[in-house]
Amino acid sequence: MQRCVPFNMGVRRGQVAFAGTLVAANFAPFRFSSTFAFPALEAPEITWTEPCAHYGHRFHSKKLPEGLRYCREFITSAEEDGLDQLLSDGPWLRHIKSRAQQFFGLVYYETTHELPALQPSHPHAENEARPLQDVPDWLMQRVFATGVFPRNEVNQVAANEYLDRAGISSHVEEPTSFGPNLATLSMLSPVEMTLTPAEEDLHGRDGLDHGNWVKILLEPRSLLLLQGESRYGFRHGIRRSKLVRLADGQQLRRGPGYRRVSLTFRELLPSRRQLAVGASGRPT
Repeated sequence: MQRCVPFNMGVRRGQVAFAGTLVAANFAPFRFSSTFAFPALEAPEITWTEPCAHYGHRFHSKKLPEGLRYCREFITSAEEDGLDQLLSDGPWLRHIKSRAQQFFGLVYYETTHELPALQPSHPHAENEARPLQDVPDWLMQRVFATGVFPRNEVNQVAANEYLDRAGISSHVEEPTSFGPNLATLSMLSPVEMTLTPAEEDLHGRDGLDHGNWVKILLEPRSLLLLQGESRYGFRHGIRRSKLVRLADGQQLRRGPGYRRVSLTFRELLPSRRQLAVGASGRPT
């Protein structure tokens, strides 16, 4: 079962063409170019809409988890271009096999001590983060304007770069490490995020199609908020699927040339060892 609001795949003023192969039903596939369209002139309004979603055969409620909110076109294509340039100015960390990362603000990655270089106790940890002030003020203010962070408590912005069919294992953000509110900005290419009830037994196989899931289409320039049930009661992840189901029924094939970047805004709790990075880029 699929429920969504149609999304025009054409490149319009203020939009960016996707990179990847679009597979249309009963039509030969064609390839998007990566050429930027004309930049948007005005910042978009924050309007919450229902995302495109489809449900597994065992997901009986057929409704989105409580606390999930979605905003299309949260940023303009010109802003998206600027953020991508910002990330290109800083080093992408390659500690994770599946994807590259950058951290702004506090340093912490949820694999506990399996990756010492991303733990505050590591002697070179201060070299792994950029100052939180490097994130444009207009973006931080727009995120705060959503009201999802009532105390402006964001102290970490984590950037992830996904190439080809890269994904992220299904997980619940560690409650003892991160606060109750999560916001993720998607850029450059669409992808489906899979949400699975946390109590579902995956039998150690994250890619197992157990049917008890809902998949949310994350479109370029969109913002996804997770709070309450969607934050604590569901795992979320991105499977290494070849195809992305789009709002108009067509499918985008992930492969060489596919690139998606996300920015996740969250609060790293005092219960975890932290490393603060000041405006100078040195620990504070």
